Amino acid sequence: MPTVLITGASRGIGRELARMLVSQGWQVLAGVRDPMAAPPGTRGERLDMADCGSINALAQRLRASEQRLDALVNNAGIYDGPARRIWDVNVLGPLLLTRALEALLAPGSRVVMVTSGLGRLSSQPQELVKRLSAPNLSLEDIESLAHEAPGGYGASKAALTAMARIFANRMKDRGILVNAISPGWVRTDMGGAGAPRSVQQGAASLLWGVQLPSDGPSGGVFEDGKPIE
Repeated sequence: MPTVLITGASRGIGRELARMLVSQGWQVLAGVRDPMAAPPGTRGERLDMADCGSINALAQRLRASEQRLDALVNNAGIYDGPARRIWDVNVLGPLLLTRALEALLAPGSRVVMVTSGLGRLSSQPQELVKRLSAPNLSLEDIESLAHEAPGGYGASKAALTAMARIFANRMKDRGILVNAISPGWVRTDMGGAGAPRSVQQGAASLLWGVQLPSDGPSGGVFEDGKPIE
């Protein structure tokens, strides 16, 4: 059975995506701060995306058990709070986790970076646009940006999207497809009760990225299977 790790799987879109994949026969590793909060049918894995020690501990556990991953969904994210914490959770955490688990990703696997329409590059300050558009942009550059935290939620998601392109190029020789995918504005604790989309719709957008065929796109930005940038 294929295996996926979903971060932020205890509630909202991550929890619904976990439910969908369990129903399709996937083994779902739920990356959550409290394993007791993992969705039914999943295996709770303690993970705090703001804590590099927690990320390293998870990676060590999975390596020790020779766990193979067929998909990784970097779903955990926060909207409010100090800019540095937003970037730690939304950018630095996914970077460290993806890099730590890279060797465990099976050839032909899928990586989904959960972005947002608020992260469109065209909506960001010109200086950030310039830095994220640099042709030689590296993971080290993204890591430096995360420590600077130049902006809030939207800026962090723009950086996450740029990071998806870097990982896509880095992993293409192994047939691994990496995309930034937006669930849209969804009725969750983050999105609020007035959001136009259901949790099921948001999760379905991410599911598309997990289930891409081998000739699917990589390094793009999508919502509901359609490019958004």
